[in-house]
Amino acid sequence: MAFDAQQTGKARAVIVGALVVVVIIIAVILAFQMPGTSGTANAGDAASSATSSQAATDASEEATQDSAGDAGSSASDTHTVDDIDAQYGTTVRSLKAQYEADPSNPSALYNLANAYFDWGLAVQNHAVSDDDAAHAVEVFKRAVSYYDTYLADNPDAKSVTVDRAICVFYTGDHTAAITDLEEMLAQDDSFAPAWANLGMFYENDGRTDDAQQAYERALATAGDDDPYNVKTYAEQRLEALEASS
Repeated sequence: MAFDAQQTGKARAVIVGALVVVVIIIAVILAFQMPGTSGTANAGDAASSATSSQAATDASEEATQDSAGDAGSSASDTHTVDDIDAQYGTTVRSLKAQYEADPSNPSALYNLANAYFDWGLAVQNHAVSDDDAAHAVEVFKRAVSYYDTYLADNPDAKSVTVDRAICVFYTGDHTAAITDLEEMLAQDDSFAPAWANLGMFYENDGRTDDAQQAYERALATAGDDDPYNVKTYAEQRLEALEASS
């Protein structure tokens, strides 16, 4: 996962509704990306936050992600939802075929879930009507379904849990998304991307004090190496909250 002003091909880590979701950078939240230091935090910014390839072979994941990544970058340059659907539809069909050929392969399942996540973000970013927005929600729900299947066999995959929560948030069920991360952190409060995305959820729901505390916990748990670039993101959001208070 990565926090940034835009989300990378594996965008993971938050927000729907009137929010402007910016598709972006860093490594895929599950690659986190970071928004500017002012303004409202965007769901997509944290969404990419903690995406690490847990439980997949490097060779298999590299091959499938190359194809998904190509679709992601080209879709970001596309201006109509129909074009996005065509591009991601092709990618998803390929990934689904790989998964159906070997349902026991966690990498294939994980990549398929991520492809739906990115598809939902791309549609949401280019939505121009209520039908487009509803379509994005349905795509996010498909991502949630595949994440659920993955987590059934890999319940300790933290980054996947966070990605799933972000998708749930994008469907409009903010309460469920917040509850999911709160419960996760109640069991293990050491995963910085979860705190960063929870802060994003809180902030976009107007819970400023809770958001500030979550961002501070993200900073405290990020560690010196900070593989998800949580510190920069959390610091930017804390500065923005302070500036707006």
